[in-house]
Amino acid sequence: MIQKLKYFTRKYKKVIIFTFLLLTIAFYCSLPKPLFKSTYSTVLYDSQNKLLNAKIAVDGQWRFPYTDSIPNKFKVCLVEFEDKHFYHHFGVNFISLCNAAIKNFKKSEKKTGGSTLTMQLARLSRGNPSRTYTEKLIEIIIATRIECSYSKQEIINYYSCNAPFGGNVVGLHAASWRYFGRDPKNLSWSESALLAVLPNAPSLIYPGKNHNLLIQKRNRLLQKLYNKNIIDKLTYELALQENIPDKPIALPQLAAHLLQRASKENGEGKIFYTTINSQLQERCKAIIDNQMLHLKSNQINNACAIILDTKSGNVLAYIGNTDSENKEDNNDVDIISSSRSSGSLLKPILYASLLNEGKITPNSLIEDIPTQIGSYAPKNFNLTYDGLVPANEAIARSLNVPAVKMLQQYGTAPFLFQLRKLGFTTIQKGAKHYGLSLILGGAEVSPWEVASVYASLGRTLTSYNRYGTYSKHDIRPANYLRFEEKKIFVSTKNTIINAGCIWQMLNSMTELVRPDEYSGNSIFSSTSKIAWKTGTSFGFRDAWAVGLNQKYTVVVWIGNADGEGRPGLTGINVAAPLMFSIFNILTKNEWFSKPIKNLTNTGICSESGCRASEICPNTKMLTIPFSTLKSTVCSYHKIIHCDSTGQFQVNSNCYPVIKMKHLPYFVLSPIQEFFYKKSHLEFNSSPAIASYCIDETTIANFDLIYPRNGFKIYLPLDENGKKNDLIMNATHKSVHSKLYWYLDKEYIGETSRYHQISVKPNKGRHELVITEEKGKSIKVYFDIIEKK
Repeated sequence: MIQKLKYFTRKYKKVIIFTFLLLTIAFYCSLPKPLFKSTYSTVLYDSQNKLLNAKIAVDGQWRFPYTDSIPNKFKVCLVEFEDKHFYHHFGVNFISLCNAAIKNFKKSEKKTGGSTLTMQLARLSRGNPSRTYTEKLIEIIIATRIECSYSKQEIINYYSCNAPFGGNVVGLHAASWRYFGRDPKNLSWSESALLAVLPNAPSLIYPGKNHNLLIQKRNRLLQKLYNKNIIDKLTYELALQENIPDKPIALPQLAAHLLQRASKENGEGKIFYTTINSQLQERCKAIIDNQMLHLKSNQINNACAIILDTKSGNVLAYIGNTDSENKEDNNDVDIISSSRSSGSLLKPILYASLLNEGKITPNSLIEDIPTQIGSYAPKNFNLTYDGLVPANEAIARSLNVPAVKMLQQYGTAPFLFQLRKLGFTTIQKGAKHYGLSLILGGAEVSPWEVASVYASLGRTLTSYNRYGTYSKHDIRPANYLRFEEKKIFVSTKNTIINAGCIWQMLNSMTELVRPDEYSGNSIFSSTSKIAWKTGTSFGFRDAWAVGLNQKYTVVVWIGNADGEGRPGLTGINVAAPLMFSIFNILTKNEWFSKPIKNLTNTGICSESGCRASEICPNTKMLTIPFSTLKSTVCSYHKIIHCDSTGQFQVNSNCYPVIKMKHLPYFVLSPIQEFFYKKSHLEFNSSPAIASYCIDETTIANFDLIYPRNGFKIYLPLDENGKKNDLIMNATHKSVHSKLYWYLDKEYIGETSRYHQISVKPNKGRHELVITEEKGKSIKVYFDIIEKK
């Protein structure tokens, strides 16, 4: 017999080897790759691994992606219930198979399969086909193959993540959240035992179906655990008393829009471990929901809020929109990622950029008068003017005309370049497209980028105060994923906006007082010092508020996602109260430290706010950024040559030089002076020119207030359907002077002291000439237009 076997082996050696190779290859290829091809839920966890949100898989199953974090309690319960010899076999327990075959042969009422956990995993990987002897053989082969490729721990992990737990619940993590509302690691022994027995017959017994049978199965498993001293008597007795859930519970839906964003940016069917603080998320959401109860009456349907950790840039709360059962409210839109008109939010950045370039000092006066630049005619929100206003005050009061003047000084193209360097990627068009309206909401930005940029500026100041230099990674987008690469400090001497200028910008933003006619609320309070800014877009479509301190950066937007404007929808009225309500739930925090190394003390003219010249009569020492030492000295103070009494201006052609008094005066143009002295009662105009010194070279002491040259004017209709009058205004430095008015070369009247006159001009271009008694005149052109 042995000889025959040897002969057969030698004769068919190649066939045997070939067959062996084929079987080896077949065995190797028997393992599906990947092991499971299922679709998965998209899952969002907060910073403490608390479930924030989950989206059901494409096939309608709650199936969380694979994870290796299977708690020990569940592993013990699973092995004890399903395969107590799991750690001692190589995928197949032939003794169990034989016992199962004997029982089934005896036609036992309860059929058993003798499958190990590994065999059950093999069955799950094949889509849970019908049970046949052929299928059982295939399971044995694949189970053995699985044992060759995976560790026992990995096998348990795969099984736990893909086993059915009743209804449309698949996998331990989905089951734990659906039945108990918490992570598997926080389950008790009773709860772990309950979940361990569910995959055994998930279509017959699960929470909500065959309640008593489920309790009996759990209790039998607990009895085994107690008998083997895995749990003590007290634990066992308490576990028996625990109730089981009656039905699945809804999964948390705390950050639906962040889940939407994470899926869009990183793909669906994944687990996202975020930086969100779920407590802040819930409280912030509750605050928004409460405020929206009042705003809904004004047909304002949408709001969003984002909270960042200023230092790290991590997102702590992300409320992308409000909740509503009415789909027409567009509450599915993630406003935080959407581009909206910026309103006034860019003004502080322009101010800081001007300081950084040394074009102004913090207190430099900016012109604030009725203005038209080409076809663009900006107006202040309250429709009043100051003539001249300090730059920092213009930012604190959010004045529009000074902001346009500042942008005109800085340049639209350079400012666009600056904004893009800071991180505003949504501002993509050229300077000609935006024009000077850029600073008043002509460009669109997203709340995400607003929060990112302001947090970056706060971070830059913090880094400088800590290290004395800047970090290359200070200017960066916000981050909502926890396991991204940490940014280490990489020193650099240069940055986009230096620390001293950021410090001045933030200090100008801490002024919480607003004129009553502008805000309706003169003072806001909060738990800590905050730099903040509001914004309102044209047509009352967007209401913004941004605030930051050393710890937190908060951005709020309120409006309608479809762009519909609503009366009263302003940043100061609706967005600022919401922002401060959010700050009131945040922990108190210290204010930014002063960047002493980037600041210097220098003499500043008390009236003009510029670096003091030699003739400035009143100066004060102020702390300013080093970069502003390049700014020009005061040009408002001029030496005025007066007669011996000091009452009139004279010159060498009409008055002896030896008798002149040379006095410094704060000199403004007539129109600047007209508005400026209304709020500066101490203002002392320069003396009038002596009558005997007036000639053709004398500069006119009067100016036109309205209309200015190039204005395009629409005259509304009155209650009777007739056009209103055009009220024209002028100003003269001398209260005793008379002005003579000519419209289209026709004399229309004379004014004295208060220079105001009304007319009803027709549609089209008109020429206006004003002449004073001494023969000086002003000519402007303006257009009367009609709405289409």
